Amino acid sequence: MYVHHLSLRDFRNYRRQDLALAPTTMLFYGPNAAGKTSLLEAIFYLATTRSPRLSSDRELVRWEAMGEAGAPPFARIAAEVERRIGPVRLEVLVQRRLDDDGQPINGAQKLVRIDKRPARALDLIGQLRVVLFTPADLTLVDGPPAERRRYLDITLSQLDPHYVRALAYYQKLLLQRNSLLRAWREQRRPLRNLDAELAYWDQELAAAGGYVLAERLRAVVELSALAGPLFRAISGSEHELQIEYIASCPVDTARDTGGLAEQLRLAFVSQRSEEVTRGQTLCGPHRDDLIFRVAGIDLGRYGSRGQQRAIALALKIGEAELMRQRSGDAPVLLLDDVLGELDAQRRAHLLQLIQRPDQQTLLTATDLSDFSADFLAAARRFRVEEGQVFAG
Repeated sequence: MYVHHLSLRDFRNYRRQDLALAPTTMLFYGPNAAGKTSLLEAIFYLATTRSPRLSSDRELVRWEAMGEAGAPPFARIAAEVERRIGPVRLEVLVQRRLDDDGQPINGAQKLVRIDKRPARALDLIGQLRVVLFTPADLTLVDGPPAERRRYLDITLSQLDPHYVRALAYYQKLLLQRNSLLRAWREQRRPLRNLDAELAYWDQELAAAGGYVLAERLRAVVELSALAGPLFRAISGSEHELQIEYIASCPVDTARDTGGLAEQLRLAFVSQRSEEVTRGQTLCGPHRDDLIFRVAGIDLGRYGSRGQQRAIALALKIGEAELMRQRSGDAPVLLLDDVLGELDAQRRAHLLQLIQRPDQQTLLTATDLSDFSADFLAAARRFRVEEGQVFAG
């Protein structure tokens, strides 16, 4: 799988950019704020419908962009993608919202096309699979649990159309169930009447959550087997990395989807009183976590920065291999200015791992000094300056 053409219009600091890409390793270099990361961000956005850096889509639109014929300004990202199952054209248009006086307001409208036909944002996910590695990915290891859940969700959503829909349904149900719990708390109504009112929400939330949990558990087993040896090779450790899934509900992780769903439902019922007191659903996939252990030690809590970087790197390379094994198609690998964060050993190991004949890799760097002469000779190079890309 690879992107062979990328087109940007009024996206971030790019006014217009059309870029032909090759199914090989490509290096984009230039000064900070030139637009290197924005190229990776555009490809990641096409794959996941979200920015790895921004919480608001409206910020994707170039600040100086002008709308046409009085319409609000918009950003357009389009790509031609070659895949094992056949080519596909992906396009997203993000348009700022304006008030009645033409002034910008919060929010943005997102329009999606697949092969020039209108589609839902959910339908876009999985058409192009990517793995993004940035210096900020250290938070996967030492950051809050939400970062690790997000990592699993982005990976699995690209691999399984049913997963992304089950996750979206779970999140929608969770908001509704929490709203009901808060309303019950504020009205101080008897708990005995709540069971009947929550029965439907418990059942639906447990069914969606059971699927999400089952797929996460399966993925963690596979990722642990893939990332474990990678960590040992990257870090020079005598021991392999072990990834452990920590469920917030008392569930038997060996159960199938149906069994997990029933255990989640029973957990909701058993915590009813506390849930009403706190006005929220207290366990489920939205509160689960991962632990990274080496020789029994939780390196997220007690590991050195070097060990944590090795874990993050092993996770990302393992994620790419998981996608390759499950789909038969290598994902596009996006590496954003990561070599400067790595020592010479990890840098050399990463460059060795990414130079595969079936792998399209886009790297960014501020200069070329971190790369060997052999690597520079083999990679295609592009210079990025002030929102423009030049070959060479």
